Amino acid sequence: MSAPSVVRPDADPGAPDGVEDGVAALRAAGLLGAQHEGAAEEETAEGVAPDAPLLLAVDGNSLLHRAHHAHAAGQHRDAAGRPVWALRGVVSLIASAAARLTPDALVVGFDCARTSVRRAEHPAYKAHRPEKHPDLRAQLDDAPALLAEAGLPVVVAEGFEADDVLCSAAELARRSGWRCTAVTSDRDSFALVDASTSVLRVLNGGIGGSPVLTPRTLPLVTGVRAGQYRCLAALRGDTSDNLPGALGIGPKTAARLLAAFESVDDVYAALDDGREAEVRDVVGPGVVARLRAPEARANVTRNQRLMAMRDDLALPDLDALRLPLDLARVQAALGARDVRLGPSLWALVGGAPPADRWSPLPSWVDEAPLPDGPPDDGAGAPEDTAAGAPEGTAARSDPRGVSHPAPAAPPPPREPLGARGLARARKDPGEDQLDLFG
Repeated sequence: MSAPSVVRPDADPGAPDGVEDGVAALRAAGLLGAQHEGAAEEETAEGVAPDAPLLLAVDGNSLLHRAHHAHAAGQHRDAAGRPVWALRGVVSLIASAAARLTPDALVVGFDCARTSVRRAEHPAYKAHRPEKHPDLRAQLDDAPALLAEAGLPVVVAEGFEADDVLCSAAELARRSGWRCTAVTSDRDSFALVDASTSVLRVLNGGIGGSPVLTPRTLPLVTGVRAGQYRCLAALRGDTSDNLPGALGIGPKTAARLLAAFESVDDVYAALDDGREAEVRDVVGPGVVARLRAPEARANVTRNQRLMAMRDDLALPDLDALRLPLDLARVQAALGARDVRLGPSLWALVGGAPPADRWSPLPSWVDEAPLPDGPPDDGAGAPEDTAAGAPEGTAARSDPRGVSHPAPAAPPPPREPLGARGLARARKDPGEDQLDLFG
């Protein structure tokens, strides 16, 4: 196998998947959003020291797609007229994830451009996807080289996908006594969750409003235990990858099976060994008939094979992935494409959190409950500036020379802020911070 290298990707990660049932349960449990991530992330340390170093493994294709669709309306282009809004957005998402989780090391994976081992084995794999918009394609082509030029550790493995890079990164962390958090909007990475690996699932609402999925919280979202997700996906199928499953069996039926059987292999072993009654008692005779259909079993077997992620790709050692990055290098590389970022990069470059962003919020903000629906996308929210300071508050300055209002005193009792107000209250007022809501 050739060593990973930086290339221009051409694979099709598709639109971000919708969240399966369970986000409301996460919210009800107080485990959705940056203000609650500490409770969730404790679960990643089971069997690993709680203060073990953290590797942040980023799905570059997934985040770039999300950034493209979130900011296409702005049409930000460089001096040569080339689109850069998704490039700016993906760096901002990575910086926001680093600010939330404060990792010790970073790796960004992208899909291979030239070849695909999965398509070579199964030509229908992702074959149904339409051509990408030229602006999206151009930014996908440019992203790996630009991020590498900025000093971010980028891995593209010949024939493989970003998911495989994330899986190999999780294994590298595991055998080194580290923790790993995968950052992605793709649910395929749910299969990585274990005692040392969590997944920051990027949703509408941005990094701060997205859940960290762990062995404790994953069942609230998927209905299955950590380690069973790939079996659920194989049974259910994946329409985004053009992989049908056992026809007529959806995620809820698959979850019921996996509550009674450890794996899909155990389900079929029961059917093959004359223990059909055990399966029938769980899901009924109709589902048993669907499982026994030759096409269903062939689909499930193929899905198990194609959905399995590689954990043995050659990656740089952890010392080569360590943060911080060189701020001057980052800004020079991005600036050459008219991407200007500053204080929001602090967690990537070893800086201190901007005081205006990380000072404690008033208690009435922190206590505002989230609504039952999905977080508001914040579209059209105005930038917070000193000019918008509440009347009677004093302004203060930061190293950028920008004047910011002092924190306002708590107002009289009022209705909860809701997701839009909470997002505004936590947003960095600096010009470099994007509203990355997909």
